[in-house]
Amino acid sequence: MKDELFYLPVKIGNVELRNPFIVASGPTAKRIDQLELAEKNGWGAASIKQTFNPAPYINFQPRYRWLKKEKLHTFTAEYRLDLERGLRLVEEARKKCKEMVIMANYSHVQPDLEGWQETARRFEAAGAQILELNFCCPNMSFNVDISDKASKENRPSSGASMGQDENSVRLVIEKTREVTGLPIIAKITPEGGRIAEVSKVAYEAGAAAVCSVANRLGIPPIDIRNYKKPIYNLQGQNTMGCLSGPWIKPLALRDVFEIRKLVGPKPHINGTGGVASMEDAVEMMMCGADSIGVCTHTMIAGFGFLEKWMKSLKKYMKEMGFDSLRDIRDLLIQEIKSAADLTVWAGYAQVDPDKCSSCGLCVEIGHCNAIVLTDAAASINPELCQGCSTCIDICPKNAIAMVEKK
Repeated sequence: MKDELFYLPVKIGNVELRNPFIVASGPTAKRIDQLELAEKNGWGAASIKQTFNPAPYINFQPRYRWLKKEKLHTFTAEYRLDLERGLRLVEEARKKCKEMVIMANYSHVQPDLEGWQETARRFEAAGAQILELNFCCPNMSFNVDISDKASKENRPSSGASMGQDENSVRLVIEKTREVTGLPIIAKITPEGGRIAEVSKVAYEAGAAAVCSVANRLGIPPIDIRNYKKPIYNLQGQNTMGCLSGPWIKPLALRDVFEIRKLVGPKPHINGTGGVASMEDAVEMMMCGADSIGVCTHTMIAGFGFLEKWMKSLKKYMKEMGFDSLRDIRDLLIQEIKSAADLTVWAGYAQVDPDKCSSCGLCVEIGHCNAIVLTDAAASINPELCQGCSTCIDICPKNAIAMVEKK
């Protein structure tokens, strides 16, 4: 019965996943015990921790922070796998994980294309079922490029630096396609704002799917009274961090939406970024995702939540009359309109005096001159109210509602 719960299949190329949920490449997919636990908890696939060939030129023990209030995860220092460790992990995972698809996530950080081919061959020989080419990692050469442009010419390009260049992405995929029949996923960076255009080139070059990546490189919160001290424990300097977590979901949805709008209904998209609930996953599908990658939430909550997600997803599908995941996918593609196509109508906010506590928060709204406060309750002049809804959202008593003008 439990196995049936986790069965809601999707395909990437000719490889079937038992369900659309993938442990995205990251810190929860770098050891065999993690992959075994993910399989036990029903995940459809797992993409191993990013592997570098040759060994990564920046490789520290990890330094993370989970900022609960902001729902933001950030890291600076991070540990990556070298090729030999990545190969051993895939080999061991294929022996021990019989129901979960194993994906190899990797980068080659030298200018030659033969290295990409060698890595593909070796991962296929090790048993990888899908190859995920990493054109997205924002915390390697891209971090250094942004911080120190002068030294760019002396470093190999990788991750997000390469992933903004259609020609580089095309060449790597075409060369990889020459040496393997495994499905290829191109993991594309949103940095540069052209994720859809680069994704289109990736499909044309032979990728079976693209993976959208919401992670952004940014500066995390700063203690303005002790600004030289980074927020990370056991780290001596400030630096830009790789930012992820639920806060980034609106940007991640946009990435998936833009890709789907440009490439049409046929290609497979793995949507990632800020997914922390079944509802988040459904939003991703509605914006165009076929499968769902989850990284940050597995770091915070482990793998066991998938059972709850699958139960909720199947219940939701039954209630909505959806027979398959394809029925959910793309539902928002035609619904999301441009600003020029919006319809707005007249209305005003109205206060329920029985609920209002006269706290005065709504009167302080800087762009509004329609609200006055009396001893009894706030009052809104319908002729001055522009219907923006700010007062509704800040009212602690839910005492304000919008009224449509007839």
